[in-house]
Amino acid sequence: MSKANHLNDFLLRVSSDSSLSTSHVSFCTALCSAWIKNKFDNPMKVSRKVIMEAAKIKSISTYHKILKDLTNLKYFEYTPSYHPLNGSEFLILVGDNSIGAIWPVM
Repeated sequence: MSKANHLNDFLLRVSSDSSLSTSHVSFCTALCSAWIKNKFDNPMKVSRKVIMEAAKIKSISTYHKILKDLTNLKYFEYTPSYHPLNGSEFLILVGDNSIGAIWPVM
């Protein structure tokens, strides 16, 4: 399956999930934008600042709440870097979580 198909599957999953707020969708869209800029590297490194600016999230606490929600819902796996210049690592997951069929994009 091509990277564009994986991107499409991820975005379809996000857009069809009624439990997500506009902030969740905005975060995922910002993450997808970073994924494209990183030539679909998975996992990829991206900074909190980049995601917050692209998602129009102003509060760090909102960022962390959305991050926790999406990680728990298995939209991606997240590994923080704790370094101001190194981005945190995101592993985009695709598939159907309702049946437990989630896998990383390779």
